[in-house]
Formats: sequence, C-alpha cells, structure tokens
Amino acid sequence: MKTKIKNINDFTKELTCIVPWEELEDLFKEEFNKVKSNHTPKGGRKGKVFGRDLELFKKNYSTAIEATFAEKSLNQFYHKALQEENLNPIDQAKVSKLDFSEGKELTFTLTFEVIPDIKLPNYEKKFKVKMVKYVQADDDVNHALEELRQQHSNLKTIDDGAKSGNFINADFQELDESDIPIIGKKLDKQYIKLGVGAFSGSSEKDLLGVKPEDKRKVTINYGEGKTSRYEISINKVEEQILPDLDDGFASTVSPDLKTLDDLKAQIKDNIQKSIDDDYEKRKRESFITHFVQKTKFKAPESMVNRYVEKFIEEEQKKNKDLDVDKLKEDSKEMADFNVKWYIIKDRLITKSKVSVNNDDIDNEIKKVIDESNEEQGKIEEFFSNPSNRESLSSNLLNEKLFTYINEYAIISNSEKSTEELRKQK
Repeated sequence: MKTKIKNINDFTKELTCIVPWEELEDLFKEEFNKVKSNHTPKGGRKGKVFGRDLELFKKNYSTAIEATFAEKSLNQFYHKALQEENLNPIDQAKVSKLDFSEGKELTFTLTFEVIPDIKLPNYEKKFKVKMVKYVQADDDVNHALEELRQQHSNLKTIDDGAKSGNFINADFQELDESDIPIIGKKLDKQYIKLGVGAFSGSSEKDLLGVKPEDKRKVTINYGEGKTSRYEISINKVEEQILPDLDDGFASTVSPDLKTLDDLKAQIKDNIQKSIDDDYEKRKRESFITHFVQKTKFKAPESMVNRYVEKFIEEEQKKNKDLDVDKLKEDSKEMADFNVKWYIIKDRLITKSKVSVNNDDIDNEIKKVIDESNEEQGKIEEFFSNPSNRESLSSNLLNEKLFTYINEYAIISNSEKSTEELRKQK
C-alpha cells in the first residue's frame, strides 16, 4: 500500500491510499465466494453456481460486490494507514474519492482533522505579565461589618408612614399611558426598600409617608431610558432593626468569637484570603491569555463546534427559551480560545513532565479531611467514586502546571486599593 499525506491547514489532513490488486486478490475472492455461496440460481440449488449461471451471477452482482468490498477495504486500509503514519483523527473522515474494480488497484482519498502540531512560545527564556494587586482599604472591615448587621437584622412593622430605608410589601399593578391597568401585568406581595436602586430619587419621594392600605401611582425609572408606571397598593411597612456592634454581636455571628475585635480580625483575614485567591485566579488567566496569544495556530473546527454544542446544551438546562442561533454565534470566540488552551495545556504538560500519582491524590484527600468539618467516612466515600477522584487528580495536575509556568513568569505588579473595586461595582 502506498500513502500520501497532504496538509490542508493546521489541523486538516488529506490522506490518499493506493492498494495494489496483489494485496486485494485473496480478500476479494473471499468476499465474492461469500456472496456466491448464498446465491440460488434459477432452477438450481443454493451455492451451486457454475457455467452459464456463474456468468449471469457475475454480470448481475459483480458491481455490487465490488462496491461492498471497496467500502470494507477502505475502512481496513484506512486504519492501517493511520497506524503507519502515526495519525489520530479527531472527527469522522470524509471520503472524497473511492475507486475499485476486480483486477485493479483500490484508491481512496479521505479528509479528516487532527490535533495540530503546535510550536510553543519560548517561555523558558521568561515572559512578562502585568498584574493589578489589590490592597485592603481602611473601610473594608467596616463595610463587611455593616453587611453582617444587615444579615442579622430584624424587621418591625410600623404604622406611622414609610421613611427612607424602610421596607415596603406591596402589590404592583402596571398601568398603560392612560393610567389604565394592563391585564396580566400584576405582581403581588413584592418587597422593596426605599432609597435603593429603582426606588430612589423621585420614585422614593412618591412613596415616602405611605401606610398600609394606601395606594400610590408611581413612575419607576429603571435607567437607560426604561420606565414603567404602576399603581402600588401598600400591604405592610417595616423598619429594619440593626443589631449593635458589640461583643454579643460577635458571638451571634460565630460562637467561637468572644469579642468584637476577634470578629474584626477574622473579617480582615477573610478579606485578605479573598484578595489573594482573586489575584491567583487572575494571574492564571493572564498566563493562559499569554500562551493563547503567543501560540499561532488555528483551532480544529470539529473541536470548536463540539465545545459550542456542549455549552449550548448546558445553557439550555438553565433557560429553555434561549436564542440558540445568537448564542451559538456569540460563543464561537470563547470556544475557539478554550480549545486552543486545551491543546496548548496538553503540550505544556508533556513538555514540563508534570504528573500526578496516587500518593499525591491520597495526600490531598488527607488534607481535605484535616481541614473539613465533615466526617472522615463521608469524605472517603466521596473520593471512592472514580469520577470524583479523577476530578481531584485533574485539579492537582492544573496546580502543578501553573506552579511550573509561574517559575518562568516575570510579574510586574501595580497596587490598587479595594476601594476602587467598590466604586466599579
């Protein structure tokens, strides 16, 4: 058998094979005799095909036998050619040419995609990454304390009129331009807070002083030019009672905390951990972006299409009313990026020789047990599931790979206060 490989692009190959009759003759005779053995000539017996009957059999069935044999042989010699050429297709091969007849060579041409042979950027000579490192602002702990107060607050019903910051439970009937109720556009028992979001500014002013059973017609401004008019029927007005910031509040948040200072120290540590985790996440994203941008190749179309299909399938589980065509178009760029990183990551793992063994996995499970409040038996049972153990192995491999990449990164940090993050929100 002779083979010829043609590169169509980074990921598409065209394979042409020529198999001489000498390699096919015995196989073809076997196929021919198999069909003949099941044939019953007119007035004769099954499989007894001689003389004139054989001539008629060849005339009537040779073309069909040749076609069937060609398809079977194509698969056989295609896989043989893949082994000889060390090729691993990632999609279904497309046949563009298939030719065979008894006594002649078999020729076929197939087109298929493979993982492209990429050239990684010369990262071992170091590469630069610019990062923003956030530093805790003085008010971070106070903001966190205020959020905890909100979470541990109580509501008290009031009858002397709503004030800014009060909660209102009301029924909202949407009105048309003539202030006529729109059928089917009523929302019952909705909770709002005066002075927050759409219920600030003029919307808040129109509702200040309302009491249970009052009705007000209010135009709500949602921003970006979007407004709606409602008749609001007040069911209940409530005042939020916030707890005092003292040692008792600290123990309410967590029985392990004895003083307010203990709570503040814990909050400070949690904020710093969150900042550090975010920094590591963004740093890894920067590493990935660097490699994807610096490694020049095209992602295989079949892999990109499969990624998009899987992504849409997952999104449809969350929302069945998705515009699939729009989502498919919008997700192609993301899919292309992620497929490229998948290929690059695999090549980096091979080059770096990072790996994970059973001891690594067992040590990580022990670490989880030591740091968790869950019972040891439950954790061990969870990781006895092969898929969960494989997921842990994959995470550990990623950790090792990014540790390896980090050795070659020159990171330039510029510091910013977390107060700037709050302003962005």
